[in-house]
Amino acid sequence: MRENCVSVLLVFSVMVLQSAANGATFKGEVEGRYYYTEAPLFSEQSDYRSQYALATTLDYNGEINRNIDINVSAFGRYHPEADNPYQGDVRELTLNYYASQLEVSAGVLMERWGVLEAFSPVDVLNPRDRVEDFQGDIKRGIPGGRLSWLLDEGRIDAWLLPYSREERLAEGKDRFRTSALAFSGAEFEKGKNTVSSAIRISQMLESIEFAVSYYNGHTRSPYFTPNLNGVSNVITLQPNYAQIEQAGLELLWVKGQLLVKLESIYRSTNDENFTGLGIGLEREFPRIGLAKNGLTLYGEYYYDGRDSERSSPLTPFQNDVFFGVRLALNNLSGTVYELRLTRDLDNNSSFWDFRAKTRIKQQWFIEASLYEFSNVDHDPALKSFASDSRLAVNVILGF
Repeated sequence: MRENCVSVLLVFSVMVLQSAANGATFKGEVEGRYYYTEAPLFSEQSDYRSQYALATTLDYNGEINRNIDINVSAFGRYHPEADNPYQGDVRELTLNYYASQLEVSAGVLMERWGVLEAFSPVDVLNPRDRVEDFQGDIKRGIPGGRLSWLLDEGRIDAWLLPYSREERLAEGKDRFRTSALAFSGAEFEKGKNTVSSAIRISQMLESIEFAVSYYNGHTRSPYFTPNLNGVSNVITLQPNYAQIEQAGLELLWVKGQLLVKLESIYRSTNDENFTGLGIGLEREFPRIGLAKNGLTLYGEYYYDGRDSERSSPLTPFQNDVFFGVRLALNNLSGTVYELRLTRDLDNNSSFWDFRAKTRIKQQWFIEASLYEFSNVDHDPALKSFASDSRLAVNVILGF
């Protein structure tokens, strides 16, 4: 919304002035996007087949003194065919202190856990932005603090998060909506000011990296309950964020050019306990014959035992396989092509994802992606996207 965009601009105005004064690094990118889609599934959605948007992502790092620095990452977008045309978010804004074996960060945090390619079951700290990316790869910052103790071949991290944010969900004119109904105000079990906490211990042992984690707090993805009018008609859906406890395990084994990956969770709510699992293989071929091209192949399997009718939100990775191939030409333009397929073994639905990126001139890049949904009419996690197959072309200016 406009208020968020103003906040982003104010933050970066201060950063630009400070960077000029102390020589700090300041970088970012500006994009122009065009979308080509089929007619929408829901009547409220924008029916423009070709849409544009202007977006900027700005990153800043400045050193206050030898032991203290500040990191900021902010995002803003103008998209006239979105339900809220003006969007902005400070995804990270941290003040960081470093000692010999100690690190302390406080502010708006951006954290990433996990080793898998398609989906990371263990990655639980940050809420997602489902409008910018329905797959959940783009996150929203979360207020809190992190204390880290550095080990010889690993680290121990602990988090306190005093405030929970909602996921950003597609609604109204937006594409990639999960429901035809509007959303009412979100409900957080015990209130959104309830403190969440987490601890994660990671270690490297020769060719094996592993991490164990524990999280206690609000889930970052909601389940939905219907709001009824006086005659039992559903008029809106209410997002609900349950309190959860989650134990996680991550494992990465490096054997030459082969990577073996594992993520596993055990989650507990007030009325449901379940396990989740993802296993994967990744094989890199640094050179193909006499060419400089590098090829990477990967495959993953996901299982999730949650009951989608209860308080845990629906996930598309309950019995799915994922395959991908990435071709890097290793040329001066940094050209990369990637093809990804997710296949639901229960519903026989498929999601194809093709991506390509190359430099066209100095700081100018062009990036394309194609999303294609196939046979999703009986897949509860994807059926609302049946008409959202999309080609996006981004022209990016990096600076």
